[in-house]
Amino acid sequence: MLFKRRAWQCGSACLAKRPMAAINRLIGAERMFPQSIVSELFNLLLQPRFRYTNNLEQVRARLTLLFSALLAAAALIAFLSILAFGDRSAPLNNILTLLLAGLLAQLFAMSLVHSGQLRLGMLTLFTFLVLVAVIIALLSGVGSSSLLILSAPLLYGSLVWSWSSVIFLTALEIVLIGLLGNWQSSGAFVVVGAVGLAPEAVPTQTLVVQLMLGGIGVFCAAYAYELRRSLQAANRWLTQLRASAEIAQLAAASGTLAELMPRIANYIRDRFGFYHVQIFWADAEQRYANLVASTGTTGEQLLKRGYRVAFNSQGAIGRALQSGEPIVADVRGQQGGELLPDARSEIALPLIVEDRVLGVLDIQSVRPNAFPKEQIEGLSILAAQVGAVTFSGHQIEGYRSALSDTRRMLLETEVNLTEARRLNQRLTGQAWEDYLKARSAQTVGYTLKDNRLQRDASWTPALEQAALNRQPVLMAIATNRQIVAVPIELRGRGIGAIEIELEGAVRQAETLEVLQALAQRLALSIDNARLFEQAQELAQRELEVNAISKNLQAIKDIDGLARTTLQELSRALGAVHASIRIGSLEDDSTARLRDGAG
Repeated sequence: MLFKRRAWQCGSACLAKRPMAAINRLIGAERMFPQSIVSELFNLLLQPRFRYTNNLEQVRARLTLLFSALLAAAALIAFLSILAFGDRSAPLNNILTLLLAGLLAQLFAMSLVHSGQLRLGMLTLFTFLVLVAVIIALLSGVGSSSLLILSAPLLYGSLVWSWSSVIFLTALEIVLIGLLGNWQSSGAFVVVGAVGLAPEAVPTQTLVVQLMLGGIGVFCAAYAYELRRSLQAANRWLTQLRASAEIAQLAAASGTLAELMPRIANYIRDRFGFYHVQIFWADAEQRYANLVASTGTTGEQLLKRGYRVAFNSQGAIGRALQSGEPIVADVRGQQGGELLPDARSEIALPLIVEDRVLGVLDIQSVRPNAFPKEQIEGLSILAAQVGAVTFSGHQIEGYRSALSDTRRMLLETEVNLTEARRLNQRLTGQAWEDYLKARSAQTVGYTLKDNRLQRDASWTPALEQAALNRQPVLMAIATNRQIVAVPIELRGRGIGAIEIELEGAVRQAETLEVLQALAQRLALSIDNARLFEQAQELAQRELEVNAISKNLQAIKDIDGLARTTLQELSRALGAVHASIRIGSLEDDSTARLRDGAG
């Protein structure tokens, strides 16, 4: 269909317009046609429709489908060949029946595999291979043909069964060959393969076939053992790598480290079927490893106790902390006493980050010797992931704490800054009020009109609005005339306003920008002038005080000091009335009371 569709797309119109392009597309369709058929056949025959979660079962399913497909193809070809070229005699009809039964058996085995009945499908194929091998061996006798056909079940068994099953099958086939050789040498029945073979040569031939069959069986058993071990190791590694990825997902989904650690411990226990899992994390002084996560009710009790392990302890956890290597030990509830009575084996995996041992992942199992070398390597990868996730969690919590402190300090700084601004504004306003009062004027103002500058303390509407609202004011007073007023602000407090009247078309944005910049600089200059005047006044007062003090130092009697002080104060401050008293107020009050009583 794909070939026809591509050919139709390169129709006569396409050939008329672009003949070379059409030919190239047609050639591409012809090339794709067999590839697509091969791909579909491969998926149909060798890809199980059922999703097997175990990798070993997935391999067994594909091998069973491959063997069944090859046997079905061979049976179909033989069946069609006999139909096409056979003479339809009784023996051929029997062979056709056997071939059809074999074809149906393979289709049945394939359907079982696709439906998820893997063990039943394997048993069906294996039974078929054994029956065919026995029938052909009985028909052909002891010889090379029987050796080859009997090797087929061994080959299939080495791929899908255990090595012990292959050894058992090899022993059965060796016994079968021995019985067949004995029958053949005694002349109990005549077989097709015995033509030209002397009876006295049958025992030797039987022994040779048995030895070769034994060698093939041993080889297949060894291959089955290594294959099964490799597949189990690969499956174990894949499971542990998946666990590492899922732990990373748990870390991404957990909000805090307190939530993450128990989830990791429970996940490892449930994922691998361990008895007890717990996580220890070292303190800052590297003296103790504190228990931060533990599974089950036993873990809850240990956490309530505040359980911890010293770095120099001699248990599995302490040795892992000291050496930085996985430690495997046989235990019987040593750590928790009566809390972990069923523990039989333990592994302590160090959590290493940046070449530092920061904790231990402790796993206990109810099975003795539950941690072989292959599993230790995989669990070490898992422990590395746990260590990295835990270390990152501690760093994130540290960053969160620092960020919280920074935010708190920032808020406090903002509050202090706001208070400082308010105080500055209040002090600035008070300073200006005192300054204006000292100058005997509430407002200092000037107006430039008709090129004449004159004092003017009145507030125009524009000036008043700009000063009160502390916002620029634009007012049109005629068709081509307008007033622009801006406030004069000093440290967030308004101290005045400035306005100009313009004629003709003006650019308001540029005018406002110039006025606001001028108002800012004017405010600073005015404040500097005020401070300079106050500084001069303070200096003048200091000079006057020093002069008065110098005059007073030259007088030696109290009356003279009193008279001179009043005269100098009157001169310096312009006082119209001044008084001074030197004496005890209590003595004077007592004397007045006595005079009044008398």
